[in-house]
Order: sequence, then C-alpha cells, then structure tokens
Amino acid sequence: MKYRLPFRSKVFIPLQKLLHVLGPKITLYFICYLIAAISFGGFFEKWAFRDGKSGCSVTEMLDGTAKRPYVYRRLLPTTANLINKVVPNRINRRFSGWLSADPGKHNFIHRYFSNAKDSVNPTYAFRYYVLFVLCFASYFFGILTLEAVCQEIYPDTTAATLAAFLMAIIFPLLTTQSGYMYDMVELLFMALAVLAAVRGRILLLAGITALATFNKESFFFFVLTLYPFLREKFSTRKTLAIETGLLTVGGVVNLLVKFYYAENPGSMAVEQLPTHLKWLLNPTSYLHFEVNYGAITPQGLNLIYLIILGFVVSNAWEHLPNPFKRHGLIAVGINIPLFIAFCYQGELRNLSMVFVTLAVMLCITISQHLQQLYGGTSAIRIGPLQS
Repeated sequence: MKYRLPFRSKVFIPLQKLLHVLGPKITLYFICYLIAAISFGGFFEKWAFRDGKSGCSVTEMLDGTAKRPYVYRRLLPTTANLINKVVPNRINRRFSGWLSADPGKHNFIHRYFSNAKDSVNPTYAFRYYVLFVLCFASYFFGILTLEAVCQEIYPDTTAATLAAFLMAIIFPLLTTQSGYMYDMVELLFMALAVLAAVRGRILLLAGITALATFNKESFFFFVLTLYPFLREKFSTRKTLAIETGLLTVGGVVNLLVKFYYAENPGSMAVEQLPTHLKWLLNPTSYLHFEVNYGAITPQGLNLIYLIILGFVVSNAWEHLPNPFKRHGLIAVGINIPLFIAFCYQGELRNLSMVFVTLAVMLCITISQHLQQLYGGTSAIRIGPLQS
C-alpha cells in the first residue's frame, strides 16, 4: 500500500506553478544583480568616491564644502546625511567601531578597494556605506529601467535585456578621466524621464525632474529633449505648457542649490573651450588606451570607439521611431556644444544626454543580429512610437 501525502495537490502543485512563473524572473533579476556588481566594481575600482581628491572628495561632498560646481550635485550626499541623522547614534557608533576594530576583515570596501581611503574614517564610515549602497542600487535599477525603455521603443525582450546589460558593462569605460557618485544616478533618471514622457506620466516626470536636477544641474537641459515624446501624447500648446512647467521645476531646484552654496570656492561651471578644442584637433587624442576590468581598452574618443559607434548608428538610426530620432537629435544638439565648451579632454561620461538613445540603438542592432543569426527574418519590428 502506497502512502500518499494528502496535501500534495494543495501545496506542492501550486508551489510548482509559482516557481514556474517566478523562477525565470528571479533568475533574470539575479543576473541583473551580477551585471550591476561587475559594472559598479569596475567603476569603483577606478574612482571610488574621489577619496582625497581636493575640491570634490566624498568627505567634502558630505560636508557641503566641496568646490563649485561639484557641490551642486547634492542628491546622494543629502540623502546619506539624512539617513545618518535618522539612524540612532548608538547604532552608528557601533557600526563605525566594528569597522575600525579590524578594517582588513570587517570593512569590505577598504579590503577590496584600496583607493576607498575615507571608508575607514569613523566620522564618515556609516555615510560612506550608505553612498555605496545607493550607488549600487542606481546601477541595478538603471539596468532595469534601460531595459524597460528599450522594450517600450523597440519591443524585443531579448535584445532589450542584452542592450541594458551592455550599457552597464561599458559604463566604466565612459568614465575616462574621472568618475563621480552621481554619474550612474544621472543615467537612471534620464532613462526614467524618457519612460515617463513616453507614457505621458506628467506628475511623475515633474518629480523625476526635481530629483534629477538636485542630483546634477545639467538635467535641466535634458528636459528639452523630452518634447518629441510629450508631443505624441498632447497638443502643441499643452506640450509647451508641460515643458515650461518642468523647466520651472528644474530651474527652481537649480537656483536654490546654487544660492545656498554661492560662497563655496570655485565657479558655477568650468570653461575649457580653448584646451578642449586643442585636444580635439590633435590626431593623437584618438589613439589613447587605458585599463578597465583588468584589460587594456580604448580610452575616450578612441578611433576604435568611433568606428564601432558609426556601425551602430548607421545600422540602427533608420529603424528608430521618429519621435526618438527627434529626441536624439535634440540631445546631440544640446550636449555636443556643452561637451566641447565645459568638459575635460574627451570625457565621454559628459555625453550622458545621448546614452539612452545609444541604448535603444544597441537594442535594435542586437535584435537584427539575433534574427539573422538564428535564421529569422531581418524585418524590423517597429515600436509603438513610430509615426
């Protein structure tokens, strides 16, 4: 006589169905976690939080004593300071004391990243870890948001996921001369803004604009690139009114921050037009290399990057929906002059306004390649924005 579990059908079968549904999603999120860990590790190994760098170090950012314009990027430092105030002092002291007791064993940031020198400073240790977690979270959610944007514009799930993964992997390569805690957060907000604009979520977009401008003042200009998406949802008059409102929100946040830190040393922007033009006109500037992930890779505006970018653009541009083309052109029209005038020699991270467009073009390129590779048609499936 066989013994049967009476609750098998009531417990095991529903559990099996639940695992069947959730298993792939859990696996995908875990892979996203690993990709974010790889990318963030590559970034943090290069730059940490600019520990010890006079004028823009993590301690100066937390204290609000950094030079302008770096001190304007307040979202993460303010959040870390707020959490530090909310957490009871005894927990803060116990945590900092535990880290200091044996930094080589307890403090994994200090253990694995030798340039993260301020992580062992008891005054900042807790907030340092808060910043570390916030930045990693921005990597993780940045991947998911870029994937969502790609699927919204060009509905190919596999290609969208791979494009988001690829953008995360190459992100440390875009921080060629420097990298800061607000860089990946900026990309996350830009992707969120595009997604909200495409879906016509105006209140959400206003909140994103306020937080994103508080993170980095250049988001004020990115608002202008959202016009084509908003125009698809609303009339010209309403779209202009929405844009005006968003610019007002961003402008108020920007002015308040600049007014508050008006006495800090430095200037509102660092003008680098003559030296940058000289660098751009020098042919050897396009032949530089560096090390990322422990291997030699091209640096900055290296000729190899420019050739690959040319392939991607020539392959994908004609298949972009018209509103996204206009978004990309506006982003280029705003970003390139700012890049030339105010950015340091070939610093690719300062071309951030075009990164979302690049992610979508990578999605299209990957989709085409996979269709051809596995014997499918090379016909393009245009996303819902095509007009």
